[in-house]
Amino acid sequence: MGIRVQETLYGDEVFQGFTADALLFEGATPYQKVQIYATERWGKVLVLDGIVQTTERDEFIYHEMLTHVPMFACATPRRVMIVGGGDGGILREVLKHDIEHVDMVEIDRTVVEYCITHMPTLNLAGAIYKDPRAELVIEDAFEFVKREQRKYDVILVDSTDPVGAAEVLFSHTFYDLCRNSLNPGGVLALQDGVIFLQPNEARQSMRLVRKLGLKARCYVIAVPTYYGGNMALGLASDDVTALSPELTTLTRRFATAEVATRHYTPELHVASLVLPRWMQEITGGLA
Repeated sequence: MGIRVQETLYGDEVFQGFTADALLFEGATPYQKVQIYATERWGKVLVLDGIVQTTERDEFIYHEMLTHVPMFACATPRRVMIVGGGDGGILREVLKHDIEHVDMVEIDRTVVEYCITHMPTLNLAGAIYKDPRAELVIEDAFEFVKREQRKYDVILVDSTDPVGAAEVLFSHTFYDLCRNSLNPGGVLALQDGVIFLQPNEARQSMRLVRKLGLKARCYVIAVPTYYGGNMALGLASDDVTALSPELTTLTRRFATAEVATRHYTPELHVASLVLPRWMQEITGGLA
């Protein structure tokens, strides 16, 4: 029968789970409970505090769309910061671009180390951390950004849901730090939850970044292992054209970059920005 794993993101209101063949790792860090399972359908599955984070089978959808939409939306993405992303998938995708430097700021070293061991396809068996353009920083991103005051063209917030250590990453104060860290024309991308079941995540993040003077909108992706329909990802910038790029511009940038993708295309980039009316009402559209 295998190991039955019940996700706890929505408590007893929504039942979601999977059957695992084996528990490969389990440990409690100062920040969270970490589990990695082996499954037949999903490959390896990373679970933090009882919530599915990513799977080998469908991770490319989330990682490509959270990375390449903001990277190609930005006219000159040379310096990048990743907030979180301990499995390595976002850094892997960022390094496909011709960038100068990327800071990956992850609070939990255990996640990084055990994903290298048990989920090597996400991080090229740790090779991404040896790239001379990449700097792995094991620290609370809030403290890092506040202290370092570095400037970036793209900031990718690959956070867990707004509970525990990640709660501050959804705050007005953190968004303000990110805004001050963006170069002119820079793009901030946010993980805003499954919008049907977590509408307040997208609603709140859009409201807060707009209060800081940025233009903002959401785009949507569908990841099979994230229960409840489309996930919302947020975009914010002082350059409104970055949030509504022309297909011809994206096609040119994509061809020039020669980035290999399984999911992202310039056409999908444009399509992902089209939201149904109820999502527009939650997120405020483009404002």
